[in-house]
Amino acid sequence: MKTLKYILGLFVISAILVSCKNENSPEIKTVDLADEEVKEKVLNPDANYVAAKFEIDGMMCAMGCAKVIEKNIAQMDGVKTVEVDFESKMAKVEFDEDIVTRDLVIANVKKTGDTYEVTSWNGEVLNAPEEIIEE
Repeated sequence: MKTLKYILGLFVISAILVSCKNENSPEIKTVDLADEEVKEKVLNPDANYVAAKFEIDGMMCAMGCAKVIEKNIAQMDGVKTVEVDFESKMAKVEFDEDIVTRDLVIANVKKTGDTYEVTSWNGEVLNAPEEIIEE
């Protein structure tokens, strides 16, 4: 019986010594960056900027919907400022009318997600989806 306790004790001690290695080596990951140049948006100071206000239906949340729509419109060439308010479901955008059109902004909103729909533009109600021309 004494021999069995001795063997069992040695087994437990050796198991603890072998399994308790706290040497965690950090995992190193390398990420290849694309060689693409980041296109910086340049606004024409002599352009005729037009402000528009439109209503967007289909937004479910402020961060996941409104901010994504705002970011996507802001990335368009010719857009100076954009603000999307989730609470009122309204968006305000200031853009160069020579580069950006109403239809381009509406198509961009629709491209962001199938649930988003522009229902009015500067107070004009957009009834039929045929009014929206997508690229």
